Amino acid sequence: MSYQLQPKPLQLFYYLPYIHQLAIPMVPQYPICNFPQQVSPIYQPVVPGTSQDNCIVIEDDNIQHPLNQIHSMIMQSQTNREQNFLQDDVMQQEQPVQKITHQNNNLNENQPHIRITVFKQHSSQTDQEFILQNDRILGSNYKKEIIIGRKKQQEEKQDTCDIYLPHGDKNVEKVHCKILTDQGFQFSNTLTKPLILFFSLIRNNQHASKLPFQVIKHIYSFIKNKPQFYICDNGTRASTFVKIKKDKIRTIEQENTYLIGADTFFHVLEMKSQPKQNKSKKVKKDQSFFYNALAKEHIRRGAKIHGLTLEETEMLNVTMNEIKTTKQKQRTSQKLSEYDRPYLKITFDNQAINQISTHIFVANYNQESVYKIGRSQECDVLVNINTVSRKQAQIIYKNNEWFIHDGEGLRESANGTWQSFQNFSQRNYDKKLQPSRPQLIEDQMEIKISENIVKFDFVNFGVTKKRKVNKALIQDLLNIQ
Repeated sequence: MSYQLQPKPLQLFYYLPYIHQLAIPMVPQYPICNFPQQVSPIYQPVVPGTSQDNCIVIEDDNIQHPLNQIHSMIMQSQTNREQNFLQDDVMQQEQPVQKITHQNNNLNENQPHIRITVFKQHSSQTDQEFILQNDRILGSNYKKEIIIGRKKQQEEKQDTCDIYLPHGDKNVEKVHCKILTDQGFQFSNTLTKPLILFFSLIRNNQHASKLPFQVIKHIYSFIKNKPQFYICDNGTRASTFVKIKKDKIRTIEQENTYLIGADTFFHVLEMKSQPKQNKSKKVKKDQSFFYNALAKEHIRRGAKIHGLTLEETEMLNVTMNEIKTTKQKQRTSQKLSEYDRPYLKITFDNQAINQISTHIFVANYNQESVYKIGRSQECDVLVNINTVSRKQAQIIYKNNEWFIHDGEGLRESANGTWQSFQNFSQRNYDKKLQPSRPQLIEDQMEIKISENIVKFDFVNFGVTKKRKVNKALIQDLLNIQ
């Protein structure tokens, strides 16, 4: 038996003290991230001859239906609503997430979760597997910071880590890095003004109530807050590294540190990418001075220059010969940053062989340049170390920006190219390292801590690459009157 009922108007102004329950007597407090499953009380159960995918029937508040445990906690009587609300408010101030900590530790496959796997590099065997759901690791209590660190030793009484790493105990600290959940699932489940207007529109508007279910589901996926998790290094000497994906280039910033092979690092010392719009008097237009600065970098620091044309190389050689023969000593120091031309200055550091070398890449504005790093003789920067691949990485200048790419094309390097969470100057000059800048965790993201690889897989978060509009959704949109 079906009913055609008119929805009651949403009394926004009469229930201001109960703003967290506005238009949501039928919406559970935790979580509403799965809109189609969690707001099922909005819709009437499917009856013969109707389809939930084609229409939505609003049911009246006076009709009582069997409630599950979550719904019975939320749909309270009007007489006790104010008292319970005040009690819940006090509980949320003292223990804001106490309700979440009491839920079942079993994984809910239908809800979004992050699968965290820990394994050793170049090993197909998974050492540990953890599930991050509802802002906590299943099996442990809720924490705003999920700690990743060294495995508990026998002499240690307390284990402060939520995720422990089995390999590389010497380079892994007790609290190595942290996952921040402030913008996680709970943030995604909060009621915002767009969500309240969205539910109010569905409940009160005659045309909106007739929208197909797939259309409403699609709209809801766009207006809800997206859960975002961040990870930061806790100021460790060994640092934490994030892997540069083979199919995605990464922007280079000054003082970045990169790891290639087993123990070969290179650091970004200086760089310039964008042309100066307001050219001041300090910027010298004469290119002969720019070659003079390059020549001094080569003579004094042994820097290797890349990216010059044949004519520019001849001018650089002439300038270096003049400096060597006449032994020029100018009082004013000439720096590359004083000239309006893009360049990138990096230094390689291999602790195993105690080898340090400096390279300067020179480019031109609005032109693309590619520089290869690896063991092959075809590379611009030759790194003759066994753990470094023949085509290890590429440094690319395009669209007036500097980028780094792992491998060549779609072929990745053997040991990967990794970017450190800590800056070069901070690791080398600060006595006490501070936590690094938080990095956004992405799907299929891998981080390296000593010999451990930690991988994050996002499950049931929707289409992550490209959102496609299928034929059924197009048909629903065309049927809207």
